[in-house]
Amino acid sequence: MPSSGSLLQRGHVFSLKISDMNFGSNLKLMEALFDTLGDVVFCIKDRAGRYVAVNQALAIRVQAPNKQAMIGKFAKDFFSPASALAYDQQDREVFETGQPVVDQLEQITNPDGTMGWYLTNKFPWRDDQAEVIGVVGVSQDLHTPNDSELSIDNLNQVVNAIKCNLSQPLRVEELAKLIELSVEQLDRRMKKVFRLSTKKYIIKCRLEKSAELLRSTQRSLAQIAFDCGFSDQSALTRQFKETFLLTPAVYRQTQR
Repeated sequence: MPSSGSLLQRGHVFSLKISDMNFGSNLKLMEALFDTLGDVVFCIKDRAGRYVAVNQALAIRVQAPNKQAMIGKFAKDFFSPASALAYDQQDREVFETGQPVVDQLEQITNPDGTMGWYLTNKFPWRDDQAEVIGVVGVSQDLHTPNDSELSIDNLNQVVNAIKCNLSQPLRVEELAKLIELSVEQLDRRMKKVFRLSTKKYIIKCRLEKSAELLRSTQRSLAQIAFDCGFSDQSALTRQFKETFLLTPAVYRQTQR
């Protein structure tokens, strides 16, 4: 019989409550549901950090032979040391606070070597006594829209205004006025096309530009922070590390 305190023992999935006979079938159902979403990565980890459930998209991302090959293993078995450490820190935050991590921008290296943007959410998995026994992670691929998609939703002017003025304060209200929309209407269109709110999209653009400058110039971090519209170097460093899982200085070293 499995002891309480673990979701995973001897390679099998168990509930903390032995009487709950639906736990394993619920995991399989969640896996099956998320397997239908090719641009969404899903996993559940127990308190030890072991994978309890994953979908096919995650197995493909980490180039595992199949989903079962990931069960019982850790992030460090599939990701770089820096990435695995960052993911473990995110998980610990959920366990310690009981609060979700919501809409965290992340840039990930895809299996083909290209860089992809993802929007990550992590939620506490609780037992019947409301104790956090696991972490549910869901990451959505943020595809890059083509020109026709931008034109259909009349967003070209907004996108150009953002990218051409990253060093300046950017107010969503002013951007919305460019195409005669309310803030709420602009946000709906941005989420439809980019899957991000206008504010999140601005942050993404600032981070993309800062990464480009780190790779291609010798500008100081303080200057890059200014050029990309961050309040100061510490703000750049904090946001950059959350997103790229590396500090700007370390990222620059890895690109040389």
